Amino acid sequence: MLTDISVVQRQLWLMNVAGMTNSQAYDIARKEFYKLRHQEDVERRVAREEALWVGAYFGKGALEVGMEMEDKSYEEWKEWATKEVEAIARQREGAYTGIGASHDEEELSQFEKPTPEEPQLPV
Repeated sequence: MLTDISVVQRQLWLMNVAGMTNSQAYDIARKEFYKLRHQEDVERRVAREEALWVGAYFGKGALEVGMEMEDKSYEEWKEWATKEVEAIARQREGAYTGIGASHDEEELSQFEKPTPEEPQLPV
């Protein structure tokens, strides 16, 4: 398996054995590394496709797992938000503690019309 250490080792070998400069050896080692890494990636993808073709199952990928986690978090947030909205609505309904519909019209009318002792303003 190739790692970044492979590039450094190859660069040192090219500098010591082939007598190249630091930048020349690095460029060659880097290009060889990218070429070999690409080849490994292609081999890995082909092996996966062949395995899937004959019935292998690799489980959920990172995207499926991530989407499930996101969906779960969203559903939890939605429940919390619904409870908060309901609590605010109950609080708003409870704020109307003034004169309610239980009083009859006579009691309400005394608050709407001025009493005889109060002078009426000219209109």
